[in-house]
Amino acid sequence: MNLLGQKKWIVPFGICALAFGGLQLFRPTLENPPVTGDLAAPEPVKAILQKACYDCHSNETQLKWFDHISPGIWLVASDVQHARAAMNFSNWDKLSKDQQKAKLFESLNQATFGTMPPAQYTALHPSAKLTQQDIAVLKEYLATQIPKTEPTPQRAVAADNQFAAWTHAAAVHDVQPSPNGIDYIPDYKNWEIISTSDRPDTGTMKIITGNDVAIKAVRDHQTNPWPDGSVLAKVQYEASADANGAVHNGVFKQVGFMIKDSKKYSKTQGWGYAKWNGTKLEQPYKDGSYQMECTSCHAPMHDNDFVFTNGIDFSAGPLGAPSRSDSVNRVASLPKTPLFDTHGWKIITSFTDRSQGTTYMLFGNDSAAQAARSGQTTYPQGAVLSLVTWKSQEDENWFGATVPGALQSVEQVTFSAAQPKYDRYEGPALNQAATDPAKAEQRVAYIVQQRASIMP
Repeated sequence: MNLLGQKKWIVPFGICALAFGGLQLFRPTLENPPVTGDLAAPEPVKAILQKACYDCHSNETQLKWFDHISPGIWLVASDVQHARAAMNFSNWDKLSKDQQKAKLFESLNQATFGTMPPAQYTALHPSAKLTQQDIAVLKEYLATQIPKTEPTPQRAVAADNQFAAWTHAAAVHDVQPSPNGIDYIPDYKNWEIISTSDRPDTGTMKIITGNDVAIKAVRDHQTNPWPDGSVLAKVQYEASADANGAVHNGVFKQVGFMIKDSKKYSKTQGWGYAKWNGTKLEQPYKDGSYQMECTSCHAPMHDNDFVFTNGIDFSAGPLGAPSRSDSVNRVASLPKTPLFDTHGWKIITSFTDRSQGTTYMLFGNDSAAQAARSGQTTYPQGAVLSLVTWKSQEDENWFGATVPGALQSVEQVTFSAAQPKYDRYEGPALNQAATDPAKAEQRVAYIVQQRASIMP
């Protein structure tokens, strides 16, 4: 290059150098506050979390030399602040035991799907990458943290008392909207079922329902992406085991909504989130930070429009595993019986038998659902109950959870002026099975005694 050409580059290069040097004078301060209470875990587990998580999710951040250079330090500081707000191992003592466990299982879920640590972080910090062996160690440890749900009379009494208060209370009115403007949707209880989930890791049970737009999307296999206008409701309960080992929906904890509007909620991947706690629903959950919690939790499902389940496969015919091949999380298929297609079914309750590996959902037509939810001990003439049994299967998208798998049977009780009529459908084509009258009477009594899940 001649002298004239060299001179032509001196001024621009000098300006860039000065600008770059000036940037180094203006930089955010990233401090490491004191550790108030660290995670207590076996050393192999702790070592994995420290290498993959602690630089962002703790007050023990150790930056590389290049992390300190502006403008990169601005991005690093922002990422660390957001990460600490979502989960901070250095303030572990500020979380309840249940919250700690929930954060660990969420972290494992993120790691399993490769969402955490982020690819852009591991590209510059390769030592933070998690191997399959690392994930196996984390799974083995967390498997020991899943408690057995033992029969607890106090929990059963608390659930019964809450149910009694709910059935005698006036309808819920004037529920405040979420801080992000989402209104409470009381009709979720009358929507059709999407699925259920048993979460032993958090000691909770869940029922998921969907509005008409969502249900149509499920039936049409158009859930990736879900159409705008889809609304999913997730109702969460404290798991309550009975003396026979079945785990039921106990005390109502909360109900949350996911609302699809790709334009309105473009900043949160097209979904708006809101949640309300307690049967009186006086206050929405937290503040705007709830959006961050939800988007972070749902991030691993980015290839499934950020939803953990695609819902019930209404097109499945015979018993067996759901027929959908495009589902990330294959869940329950509703059966086709002479009675089941002729009523507008509402979910009454759900429960599991973990020892038998089975999942149950109790449905009712309008009169049956109304009677069950009002706490009536007898069902009116014309009421129909249907107890559907599935084989439980591991949730492919959440370690430790189970969802409905292969369909096993359908039992129906039809109430008339005479004795309740009992029908049972099972077999490869849901053939009606002959039933011993004495056993039928026992099954009717068992189905009728199931209490409705609380849905404020």
